[in-house]
Amino acid sequence: MNPKEQIVAVLSKLSPHDVHALARTITQGLKKCRNKEEAIQCIIKYSSDEISILRRRTVTRDILFSYLEECGIKVRLPTTKNDLIDRIAELWNIPRTSNSSENNNSDVASREVVSIGDINVMAQQFADWFYSMLNENDLGSEHLFEDATCKVNIFANNECDTTVLENNPQEVTSLLLQTRLKHNLHFNPNISDEGVHGRTDPHGLVVVLVCGTLHVSNICAGVFEQVFTLAKDPFSQNTWKIKSTELNLRRQNEVPRLPTLCEGTMDLLPLTEPTE
Repeated sequence: MNPKEQIVAVLSKLSPHDVHALARTITQGLKKCRNKEEAIQCIIKYSSDEISILRRRTVTRDILFSYLEECGIKVRLPTTKNDLIDRIAELWNIPRTSNSSENNNSDVASREVVSIGDINVMAQQFADWFYSMLNENDLGSEHLFEDATCKVNIFANNECDTTVLENNPQEVTSLLLQTRLKHNLHFNPNISDEGVHGRTDPHGLVVVLVCGTLHVSNICAGVFEQVFTLAKDPFSQNTWKIKSTELNLRRQNEVPRLPTLCEGTMDLLPLTEPTE
Protein backbone atom coordinates (compact mmCIF):
# COMPACT_ATOMS: atom_id res chain seq x y z
CA MET A 1 0.00 0.00 0.00
CA ASN A 2 1.08 3.56 -0.69
CA PRO A 3 1.31 5.32 2.71
CA LYS A 4 0.66 8.77 1.20
CA GLU A 5 -2.58 7.55 -0.37
CA GLN A 6 -3.62 5.65 2.74
CA ILE A 7 -3.04 8.55 5.12
CA VAL A 8 -5.56 10.50 3.04
CA ALA A 9 -8.08 7.71 3.70
CA VAL A 10 -7.42 7.96 7.44
CA LEU A 11 -7.63 11.76 7.58
CA SER A 12 -10.83 11.71 5.53
CA LYS A 13 -12.50 10.06 8.50
CA LEU A 14 -11.99 13.19 10.58
CA SER A 15 -14.62 15.90 10.64
CA PRO A 16 -13.89 19.04 8.57
CA HIS A 17 -13.47 20.98 11.84
CA ASP A 18 -10.86 18.54 13.18
CA VAL A 19 -8.97 18.43 9.87
CA HIS A 20 -8.76 22.22 9.68
CA ALA A 21 -7.74 22.45 13.34
CA LEU A 22 -4.95 19.91 12.81
CA ALA A 23 -3.78 21.73 9.69
CA ARG A 24 -3.64 25.02 11.63
CA THR A 25 -1.62 23.37 14.39
CA ILE A 26 0.88 21.78 12.02
CA THR A 27 1.30 24.90 9.84
CA GLN A 28 1.24 27.30 12.85
CA GLY A 29 -1.78 28.98 11.34
CA LEU A 30 0.34 30.29 8.46
CA LYS A 31 -1.50 28.31 5.79
CA LYS A 32 -5.15 29.05 5.10
CA CYS A 33 -6.99 26.02 3.70
CA ARG A 34 -10.13 26.59 1.66
CA ASN A 35 -11.61 23.13 2.15
CA LYS A 36 -11.11 19.79 3.86
CA GLU A 37 -9.15 18.29 0.96
CA GLU A 38 -6.69 21.16 0.92
CA ALA A 39 -6.30 20.92 4.70
CA ILE A 40 -5.48 17.21 4.38
CA GLN A 41 -2.78 17.95 1.82
CA CYS A 42 -1.30 20.61 4.15
CA ILE A 43 -1.19 18.12 7.02
CA ILE A 44 0.67 15.62 4.84
CA LYS A 45 3.04 18.20 3.34
CA TYR A 46 4.13 19.76 6.63
CA SER A 47 4.32 16.57 8.74
CA SER A 48 7.57 14.66 9.12
CA ASP A 49 6.01 11.35 8.06
CA GLU A 50 2.72 9.43 7.92
CA ILE A 51 3.18 7.74 11.29
CA SER A 52 3.64 11.08 13.06
CA ILE A 53 0.19 12.03 11.74
CA LEU A 54 -1.34 8.87 13.19
CA ARG A 55 0.14 9.82 16.56
CA ARG A 56 -1.76 13.10 16.67
CA ARG A 57 -4.39 13.19 19.40
CA THR A 58 -7.05 14.20 16.85
CA VAL A 59 -6.56 10.85 15.10
CA THR A 60 -8.29 8.71 17.71
CA ARG A 61 -8.16 5.00 18.38
CA ASP A 62 -11.70 4.65 17.01
CA ILE A 63 -10.66 6.17 13.69
CA LEU A 64 -7.66 3.86 13.37
CA PHE A 65 -9.77 0.83 14.28
CA SER A 66 -12.40 1.82 11.71
CA TYR A 67 -9.72 2.21 9.04
CA LEU A 68 -8.28 -1.25 9.71
CA GLU A 69 -11.74 -2.80 9.65
CA GLU A 70 -12.40 -1.26 6.23
CA CYS A 71 -9.10 -2.72 5.03
CA GLY A 72 -10.26 -6.16 6.18
CA ILE A 73 -7.60 -6.37 8.89
CA LYS A 74 -8.58 -8.32 11.99
CA VAL A 75 -7.61 -6.58 15.22
CA ARG A 76 -7.17 -8.52 18.42
CA LEU A 77 -9.05 -6.91 21.30
CA PRO A 78 -8.49 -5.27 23.71
CA THR A 79 -6.11 -2.94 21.88
CA THR A 80 -4.36 0.39 22.40
CA LYS A 81 -3.83 3.23 19.98
CA ASN A 82 -0.16 2.33 19.66
CA ASP A 83 -1.09 -1.29 18.86
CA LEU A 84 -3.25 0.00 16.01
CA ILE A 85 -0.49 2.30 14.77
CA ASP A 86 1.92 -0.66 14.77
CA ARG A 87 -0.60 -2.71 12.78
CA ILE A 88 -1.08 0.09 10.24
CA ALA A 89 2.69 0.58 9.90
CA GLU A 90 2.98 -3.14 9.15
CA LEU A 91 0.15 -2.92 6.63
CA TRP A 92 1.80 0.04 4.91
CA ASN A 93 5.20 -1.67 5.04
CA ILE A 94 6.73 1.15 7.05
CA PRO A 95 9.62 0.09 9.35
CA ARG A 96 8.73 0.84 12.96
CA THR A 97 11.30 2.56 15.16
CA SER A 98 9.60 1.42 18.30
CA ASN A 99 7.76 -1.23 20.23
CA SER A 100 4.18 -0.77 21.38
CA SER A 101 3.42 1.27 24.48
CA GLU A 102 0.26 1.67 26.49
CA ASN A 103 0.53 5.43 26.21
CA ASN A 104 -2.18 7.02 24.05
CA ASN A 105 0.51 9.12 22.34
CA SER A 106 3.68 7.91 20.69
CA ASP A 107 6.09 7.59 23.59
CA VAL A 108 9.34 8.02 21.70
CA ALA A 109 11.11 8.43 25.03
CA SER A 110 10.31 4.80 25.76
CA ARG A 111 10.89 3.26 22.36
CA GLU A 112 13.56 1.37 20.46
CA VAL A 113 15.74 3.14 17.92
CA VAL A 114 16.51 1.14 14.79
CA SER A 115 20.05 2.42 14.44
CA ILE A 116 22.16 5.06 16.12
CA GLY A 117 22.97 6.18 12.58
CA ASP A 118 19.34 7.35 12.38
CA ILE A 119 19.86 9.65 15.34
CA ASN A 120 18.33 12.67 13.61
CA VAL A 121 15.23 10.65 12.78
CA MET A 122 15.00 9.71 16.43
CA ALA A 123 15.50 13.36 17.42
CA GLN A 124 12.63 14.49 15.19
CA GLN A 125 10.35 11.74 16.47
CA PHE A 126 11.25 12.62 20.05
CA ALA A 127 10.54 16.32 19.47
CA ASP A 128 7.18 15.57 17.86
CA TRP A 129 6.27 13.29 20.78
CA PHE A 130 7.53 15.57 23.56
CA TYR A 131 5.78 18.76 22.50
CA SER A 132 2.55 16.92 21.69
CA MET A 133 2.63 15.56 25.24
CA LEU A 134 3.56 18.95 26.73
CA ASN A 135 0.89 20.86 24.81
CA GLU A 136 -1.75 18.33 25.90
CA ASN A 137 -0.58 18.35 29.57
CA ASP A 138 0.16 14.63 29.26
CA LEU A 139 3.85 14.73 30.15
CA GLY A 140 4.52 12.50 33.16
CA SER A 141 7.38 11.94 35.60
CA GLU A 142 7.69 8.35 34.33
CA HIS A 143 9.38 9.79 31.24
CA LEU A 144 12.31 11.09 33.33
CA PHE A 145 15.08 9.48 35.37
CA GLU A 146 14.98 9.87 39.14
CA ASP A 147 18.06 12.13 39.03
CA ALA A 148 16.68 14.24 36.18
CA THR A 149 17.63 17.91 36.09
CA CYS A 150 15.87 20.84 34.46
CA LYS A 151 16.71 24.47 33.83
CA VAL A 152 14.16 26.96 32.49
CA ASN A 153 15.30 30.40 31.32
CA ILE A 154 12.64 33.02 30.52
CA PHE A 155 14.02 36.05 28.67
CA ALA A 156 11.91 39.23 28.61
CA ASN A 157 12.63 42.96 28.79
CA ASN A 158 16.41 42.38 28.83
CA GLU A 159 16.07 40.25 31.94
CA CYS A 160 16.32 36.49 32.52
CA ASP A 161 14.29 34.56 35.08
CA THR A 162 15.94 31.18 35.72
CA THR A 163 14.60 28.17 37.61
CA VAL A 164 16.72 25.07 38.25
CA LEU A 165 15.50 21.73 39.64
CA GLU A 166 17.46 18.57 40.35
CA ASN A 167 16.80 14.97 41.38
CA ASN A 168 13.03 15.19 41.38
CA PRO A 169 11.22 14.05 38.19
CA GLN A 170 7.81 15.00 39.62
CA GLU A 171 8.89 18.60 40.23
CA VAL A 172 10.66 18.78 36.87
CA THR A 173 7.51 17.65 35.09
CA SER A 174 5.45 20.11 37.10
CA LEU A 175 7.85 22.97 36.27
CA LEU A 176 7.58 22.32 32.53
CA LEU A 177 3.79 21.99 32.61
CA GLN A 178 3.26 24.98 34.90
CA THR A 179 5.55 27.16 32.78
CA ARG A 180 3.39 26.39 29.77
CA LEU A 181 0.11 26.87 31.64
CA LYS A 182 1.16 30.04 33.47
CA HIS A 183 1.94 31.81 30.21
CA ASN A 184 -0.77 30.00 28.20
CA LEU A 185 1.85 28.81 25.71
CA HIS A 186 1.59 26.42 22.80
CA PHE A 187 4.94 25.01 21.64
CA ASN A 188 5.37 24.72 17.89
CA PRO A 189 8.67 22.89 17.19
CA ASN A 190 10.40 23.22 13.84
CA ILE A 191 10.36 19.51 12.94
CA SER A 192 12.93 19.65 10.18
CA ASP A 193 16.68 19.25 9.70
CA GLU A 194 17.02 22.99 10.38
CA GLY A 195 14.99 22.85 13.59
CA VAL A 196 15.89 19.54 15.24
CA HIS A 197 19.26 17.90 15.59
CA GLY A 198 20.67 14.94 17.48
CA ARG A 199 24.07 13.78 18.64
CA THR A 200 25.41 10.75 20.45
CA ASP A 201 28.51 10.11 22.53
CA PRO A 202 30.63 6.99 23.14
CA HIS A 203 28.73 6.30 26.37
CA GLY A 204 25.38 5.97 24.62
CA LEU A 205 23.86 9.29 25.67
CA VAL A 206 21.77 11.06 23.06
CA VAL A 207 21.41 14.83 23.01
CA VAL A 208 18.51 16.43 21.13
CA LEU A 209 18.35 20.14 20.32
CA VAL A 210 15.04 21.66 19.21
CA CYS A 211 13.82 25.14 18.36
CA GLY A 212 10.45 26.57 17.40
CA THR A 213 7.85 29.23 17.99
CA LEU A 214 5.69 30.04 21.01
CA HIS A 215 2.02 30.84 20.56
CA VAL A 216 -0.59 32.39 22.84
CA SER A 217 -4.00 31.61 21.37
CA ASN A 218 -3.53 32.39 17.66
CA ILE A 219 -0.74 34.92 18.19
CA CYS A 220 2.95 34.12 17.84
CA ALA A 221 4.47 35.45 21.05
CA GLY A 222 8.11 34.38 20.76
CA VAL A 223 10.59 31.60 20.15
CA PHE A 224 12.10 28.77 22.15
CA GLU A 225 15.04 26.42 22.06
CA GLN A 226 15.49 23.35 24.22
CA VAL A 227 18.18 20.75 24.67
CA PHE A 228 17.58 17.26 26.08
CA THR A 229 19.91 14.51 27.22
CA LEU A 230 18.38 11.06 26.75
CA ALA A 231 19.63 7.75 28.07
CA LYS A 232 18.44 4.16 27.97
CA ASP A 233 16.71 2.89 31.08
CA PRO A 234 18.89 -0.01 32.33
CA PHE A 235 15.86 -1.67 33.92
CA SER A 236 13.59 -1.62 30.87
CA GLN A 237 14.52 -2.97 27.47
CA ASN A 238 14.65 -0.43 24.63
CA THR A 239 13.41 2.38 26.88
CA TRP A 240 14.74 5.93 26.54
CA LYS A 241 14.15 8.53 29.24
CA ILE A 242 15.01 12.18 29.78
CA LYS A 243 18.09 12.66 31.94
CA SER A 244 18.34 16.44 31.70
CA THR A 245 16.86 19.36 29.81
CA GLU A 246 17.33 23.11 29.48
CA LEU A 247 14.67 25.38 28.00
CA ASN A 248 15.07 28.94 26.75
CA LEU A 249 11.89 31.00 26.23
CA ARG A 250 12.21 34.37 24.50
CA ARG A 251 9.44 36.91 24.11
CA GLN A 252 9.51 38.33 20.61
CA ASN A 253 6.95 40.67 19.06
CA GLU A 254 7.58 39.66 15.47
CA VAL A 255 8.58 36.20 14.25
CA PRO A 256 8.54 36.29 10.44
CA ARG A 257 9.31 32.59 10.03
CA LEU A 258 10.21 29.44 11.90
CA PRO A 259 13.51 29.82 13.75
CA THR A 260 16.42 27.54 12.92
CA LEU A 261 19.10 26.06 15.15
CA CYS A 262 21.86 28.13 13.58
CA GLU A 263 20.12 31.27 14.87
CA GLY A 264 19.99 30.04 18.47
CA THR A 265 22.40 30.16 21.38
CA MET A 266 22.48 26.47 22.28
CA ASP A 267 24.70 23.90 20.60
CA LEU A 268 25.69 20.23 20.73
CA LEU A 269 29.44 20.71 20.52
CA PRO A 270 30.34 18.43 23.47
CA LEU A 271 29.03 15.43 21.59
CA THR A 272 30.20 13.64 18.48
CA GLU A 273 28.58 13.46 15.10
CA PRO A 274 26.22 10.51 14.52
CA THR A 275 27.94 7.39 13.25
CA GLU A 276 26.56 4.81 10.86
